[in-house]
Amino acid sequence: MADMKNKVKYGLKNAHYAPLTVDEAGNATFATPIPIPGSVSLTMDAQGDTETFYADNMAYFVSAANDGYSGSFEVAIIPDSFRQDILNETLDEQAQILVENINNQTNPFALLFEFQGDKRAIRHVLYNCTCGRPSVTGSTTTNTKTPTTETMNFTGAPLANGNVKAKTTADTPAAQYNSWYSAVWQPLGELAVVSAAGESAGKTVLTVTPALGAGHSYKTKTGATVALPAYGETVGSDWTEWDGTEAISATNGQQIAVVEVDASGKAVAGGTAAVVASEG
Repeated sequence: MADMKNKVKYGLKNAHYAPLTVDEAGNATFATPIPIPGSVSLTMDAQGDTETFYADNMAYFVSAANDGYSGSFEVAIIPDSFRQDILNETLDEQAQILVENINNQTNPFALLFEFQGDKRAIRHVLYNCTCGRPSVTGSTTTNTKTPTTETMNFTGAPLANGNVKAKTTADTPAAQYNSWYSAVWQPLGELAVVSAAGESAGKTVLTVTPALGAGHSYKTKTGATVALPAYGETVGSDWTEWDGTEAISATNGQQIAVVEVDASGKAVAGGTAAVVASEG
């Protein structure tokens, strides 16, 4: 790959939002990102306290908490779709008028955007954002027409799995980079897989942690080496459904992979282990 490392970054564009749904187990699901045209400025201030433990007459240990970010996002005009999806404003279907009500609660969303670089734009996603109502300003026109903008304050908190933000690098594959705004990228969750000899010859018994999420199921695959799918990738028919308890036929020395899939068969977590099977 040619050298794609940026020396500088500047500018802001390609802002998108993706409505976020979190189930009872804390699993995050994102809708398809929707453009927010007319990005003007974005500020993100890191949140989290720093604590210092003193011993031997010095700062012996320093810890810094990561509580996400808070900031503001300025755009030319906030899209009506954002007002409905996130601010929960109601559209009167007959009059085609958006209504703001005091009982409206805002919905969480992911914020995607990019900064330009001298080599390639750096694309970001802030996973768990909530925002307040945007400020409204206006002024009379003069002999020059200066556009007014709209600004909303937001917070970007960690997801239940601890993830706050992700960004592309110089080595991000082209396929992943180019599809950044097609779906919200997330890292595949980690499963700890332990293989132990089963009671019958050629059988292994697996222990998998953490526990299976609500509405999810397992699929397994064995081989000399097994590559795990990416988060959100549909797990194909070459993987075998597993109930989480039944002993599995496998050969000592092979690798076994376990993938947790959601109700639509897409990967959300995975892990591998070296097979330990009974020799009978």
